[in-house]
Amino acid sequence: MSELDDRAGEVLRTVIRRHILTGEPVGSKTVTDGAHLDLSPASIRNVMAELEERGLLRQPHTSAGRVPTDQAYRLYVDRMLRKTRMPPSQAQAIDDALAGSRGEIPDLLAEASRQLSQFSNQVGLVLAPNLQRIPIDRIEFVRLDTRRVVAILVTRSGVVHNRMFETAEPAAQEELDRIGRYLTDELAGLTLPEMRDRVLSRMAEERAAYDRLTRQSLELGRRALESHEEEAELLVEGASNLIGSPEFSELETMRGLMRTLEEKKALIQLLSRVIDEGGLQVVIGGENPDEQLSRCSLVVAGYGTKAQTLGTLGIVGPTRMEYAKAIALVGHLATVLSRLMSGPGD
Repeated sequence: MSELDDRAGEVLRTVIRRHILTGEPVGSKTVTDGAHLDLSPASIRNVMAELEERGLLRQPHTSAGRVPTDQAYRLYVDRMLRKTRMPPSQAQAIDDALAGSRGEIPDLLAEASRQLSQFSNQVGLVLAPNLQRIPIDRIEFVRLDTRRVVAILVTRSGVVHNRMFETAEPAAQEELDRIGRYLTDELAGLTLPEMRDRVLSRMAEERAAYDRLTRQSLELGRRALESHEEEAELLVEGASNLIGSPEFSELETMRGLMRTLEEKKALIQLLSRVIDEGGLQVVIGGENPDEQLSRCSLVVAGYGTKAQTLGTLGIVGPTRMEYAKAIALVGHLATVLSRLMSGPGD
């Protein structure tokens, strides 16, 4: 798209800001009163007509006013938006709320989704870390009874995963502790797929060369590391905030959106993409791959350690959201969550 001149840019900016504020189509008189331009209403109407021809404004059938298109919002976000920060009082409130979770990862993620929803008045999303991607720092085993054992996998950032299974032979807790130490020494720093490959490779070697501890360790390691292909966990908070938005006034539109939020598959795919691409991203309207999200925008960012993105978080709401505030909020949450989840050495 060719650049807008100052006059057209100011008119478009005024229409977008007014529509975000009211949710109503914007007429030329409103633009005349709100734009910092010395133009007559007739001149404003001509500029708005030009913007409509360029695909940046459209006219709803029942109104004389105009509303921004997805293309207009994209231009607004990419070229017109001024970077802003959260008010210090709000940032401090978020910091205090997350610090109050006492470092427990599930509590931390749940609180982050609540803060995203509360301060945006939209839907807060947090995609939990994918265990397949995270290096494991420690492996422990806890004896439940004669044959039942719980394997505990702990990452450096504090993500914990438990798996219960039965052993072929009875094992005392002291023996399980030795096995846990052995596997930690052998496998620490590897991801789950890498650990599985290492254990299976070692087991395929000449078994006669192994002592009893090594054989038991590899067998328990195999059992602890198998079948970890679990579905990604997505926390969704504040879906009811979308009720009452003009964009979702039609019952079928609202039902479709709520179904997407409930089923989560499309959102998980979109948020997972951010892990691979990195940075903070804004996805607007029809840019969403899922049709039910075509009237929504998402502002999403990754969180994690300096070495690795562990998960993503963000908000979803109508395309007429306050993008500057949304970007500041999501960016702040991602920074704080990353800091809290990073180990001392990160």
